Amino acid sequence: MTPQQTTGRPRWRLAIATAVAALLLAVSGCSGSSLGGSDASGDEIRIGLIVPKSGPYKAIGDDQAAGWRLALDKLGGKLGGRPVKVIEADEGDGKAVALASARKLIEQDKVLALVGGGTADTVQTLYPLLKESGVPLIGTGGRPSTVEDPTYLWSTSWLSQETGASIAGYLRQKVGEGRVWVIGPDYIGGHDQINGFVDPFRKAGGKLANPGGEPTWTPWAPAPTTEFSPYLTKIKESGATAVYTFYAGASAVEFVKQYRQYGVDVPLYASGFLTEGPALTALGQQAKGIYTALNYSTTLDNAANRDFVRRYTAANDGKLPNLYHVTGWDAALVLDKAIAEALARPDASPAAPTVSASPVPGSSTTASPATASSSPAAVGGASGELSGRSLTAALSRVGSIDSPRGAWQFGSQNHTPVQAYYLREVAQDGQVWVNRTVQTLTTLGS
Repeated sequence: MTPQQTTGRPRWRLAIATAVAALLLAVSGCSGSSLGGSDASGDEIRIGLIVPKSGPYKAIGDDQAAGWRLALDKLGGKLGGRPVKVIEADEGDGKAVALASARKLIEQDKVLALVGGGTADTVQTLYPLLKESGVPLIGTGGRPSTVEDPTYLWSTSWLSQETGASIAGYLRQKVGEGRVWVIGPDYIGGHDQINGFVDPFRKAGGKLANPGGEPTWTPWAPAPTTEFSPYLTKIKESGATAVYTFYAGASAVEFVKQYRQYGVDVPLYASGFLTEGPALTALGQQAKGIYTALNYSTTLDNAANRDFVRRYTAANDGKLPNLYHVTGWDAALVLDKAIAEALARPDASPAAPTVSASPVPGSSTTASPATASSSPAAVGGASGELSGRSLTAALSRVGSIDSPRGAWQFGSQNHTPVQAYYLREVAQDGQVWVNRTVQTLTTLGS
């Protein structure tokens, strides 16, 4: 055997071994994930979080973001098994600022999806951009009735009309032949919230105590009303049996404070946002005895809520969470399931429509089932094998979400949760004030 033969064979074998090892490494980089082996490249997913960081709803935006971060922490900083980079932006007043922020997230940051939208104004403003870009929004706040095609809009929150609709029948029975004074802010979210109550209340035979039998609207632009004395004077003089209202954020706090200061002794009922989260913290005892309707209470007794409350209080010096935390939390749970589904079955069609509950009376929203094929040619937010198109289709297939509010799943018509609504009463629990669950009112969603 010559020296050339002795050295040549090991080199040949080494070359083969190296090539095989490289091939195995390449194959292992494309399979073998916890998501069914469809894609395990480990590419970082970019998500845009757009919530109020300024303006009257800043506290609500802070809570939505905190709920989102808490869920990401539980999920180990991953969605669908992929590491996540969250890019945050301010929605501001819900119009120009929100649009500029969303454009930056989609066009410059190339996010796969948006999460947030604290107000109905924001959702209404952003929706044309969602359709143009093919990037879905997981909405965590107000959902207007004006979205006719919700293909790229999936809300973990509520349809704005539902809160009032859920309590209309109950309050009609409570007041009997009495009349209800109805008041709220003059913008799309306010109109949806108030008319969601008024329409079914009237259909049940209820009457309003307002002049002319129509709701009273308070100014929203250029700044939400915080001076309610003229309206409270009229309420005291009206002979109303009860008052129903919708306010949130700073306006909610001022309305309740002045309601007490002016000595209005008419029972106060409201959409749950009047006493939710930061508003209840600011009001304390002044909110005692207010009855509201909403889809969450910290006092709900289910395993998911106990775990959620435990995690939140442990991370926040014993403070209690609220619905805004829940919608942010649930947005992460939804995306975790949807991204896993999109990776496992990137070419699967949207699920056939199956889930719906009683529609909201007076709702004019109509839509066909979500179809990713109806999106424009441009697909935004590509990330590995993921795209806005494949994620949108997967969102229709996520099934039940094990939420602190109780299990829910998306309705096929409006992509809002089919969920229970609860009657709540503000009461003291030890050293804190809570929205105590009184009873389940109804189930709504579509």
